[in-house]
Amino acid sequence: MKIKITKSIVGTANALGSQTKMYNIGEEFEAVEDWQITLAHQFMDAGCAQEVKTVEPTETKKVRARTKTGHFKADDPSTPNVNEAWENVPDKK
Repeated sequence: MKIKITKSIVGTANALGSQTKMYNIGEEFEAVEDWQITLAHQFMDAGCAQEVKTVEPTETKKVRARTKTGHFKADDPSTPNVNEAWENVPDKK
């Protein structure tokens, strides 16, 4: 889980809770261990942080475009910047 600090806040800096740290506005914090995840939830509940959602890119591959009947599409010469004969489809890996 990754969070971004929206208001400066003091929080624990280790698993034992024996050290503190100032988390500043704009800082991103990667919560991996249990104590970090708990700390991240506390920050979010206090309104001092928000979760950063990451979208993993999906890989695509080029395949020949087909019509509804299954025949290959031809490239339209009136559109030089677009090649209608090929299309990107999600790669199923």
